[in-house]
Amino acid sequence: TYWEISAGVRRKLKKQHGSRIFSRGLTLRVYDVTDIKFDGTNAHGDFDVSVDASADNWYVNIPEANRTWCVDLGVVLANGKFVLIARSNIVNMPRYGVSPITDEKWGILQKEFERLLELSGVEHIGKSSFDVTRLMRERWEQIISISSARMPFSPKGISSFRQQPPVEEYPKERKFWLKANTELIVYGTTESDATLSVAGEKVKLKSDGSFSLRLELPDGKKEIPIKAVSPDRKMRKQIKFSVSRKTE
Repeated sequence: TYWEISAGVRRKLKKQHGSRIFSRGLTLRVYDVTDIKFDGTNAHGDFDVSVDASADNWYVNIPEANRTWCVDLGVVLANGKFVLIARSNIVNMPRYGVSPITDEKWGILQKEFERLLELSGVEHIGKSSFDVTRLMRERWEQIISISSARMPFSPKGISSFRQQPPVEEYPKERKFWLKANTELIVYGTTESDATLSVAGEKVKLKSDGSFSLRLELPDGKKEIPIKAVSPDRKMRKQIKFSVSRKTE
């Protein structure tokens, strides 16, 4: 999640609550708002994440997949009351395992690979590097746009926050955090009328036979069998990825 507290807001808070208002940090309050119209008080549950006052972004580890979440940025007063500074947009987290949603923009077409190979000089040395650069830039921009869409907040996350009245200082120990996680992107192509399964689950193909999906990648070893079957079921092709992750 990303946010920005403007200099004007900081000055106002310090004026009202003292120059040490940010010395104890901020709090992210994370709400489970699955299947409800959230009004700030009716969440299924919530938990707090302590944040350094100088931070403008934070990784939040969501405890449950396939749920809907909202995050408030604020502070907890000395009496335990939470005072809201800003509120995020609503975010849907994917379920564990193979995602039922295929992202069409991740479909990599065979003809695009062939064109990149040709322009890179593999087939004809001396081709313009400008065209190669342009194609790679276009692909990178697509990847960035997809990655941004999956983030809890936009790159300028404070734009999705609503400014609220200033807050009071509260005592809290300063903490230092580092959290990280991983996901796996699987994509490919086959015949457009084939039947495709990934890790035992059927995956819908695009009209050109391409597919893509996101999978959870926990610690340990994971095998991902990908099977394509022809319409008459007389021909089969299978690829199996073996992936391992170790967190230290």
